[in-house]
Amino acid sequence: MGKSSVQETIDSWIEGWNSHDLEKIMDSYAETAELYDPKIKEVYPDRLTIVGKEGIKNYYKVVLKIFPQIKIQPRGLWIKGDEALLEYYIYTNEDSKADVISKFYINKNKKIQGHFVYYGLSYKEIKEEEKT
Repeated sequence: MGKSSVQETIDSWIEGWNSHDLEKIMDSYAETAELYDPKIKEVYPDRLTIVGKEGIKNYYKVVLKIFPQIKIQPRGLWIKGDEALLEYYIYTNEDSKADVISKFYINKNKKIQGHFVYYGLSYKEIKEEEKT
């Protein structure tokens, strides 16, 4: 059985990040896409969301410039209808990673319409904090 269109969209998004190909990343998004990411505040202090493909692209340009070695390592993908939940690590360099979950809403054109990003500590980091 082949991949669903939702999985193909998410796989393409991951491939774009791992190849640092901004156009490939952006090809996954709808023109009117919305991105909700707490890290947006670090670039745009007055907001947590970006609406529109061009705005998302400008934000991702900054991310790729700050983290030129960024890589995504998927840990799990759950798909229900036109929604996907992706758990992954983001490596900003060889020694630094973040545990992330993204919830994607895919539209009828197989593009990301909504993207919600959640960051957390990995289980290992929680256990290390308990030791201190």
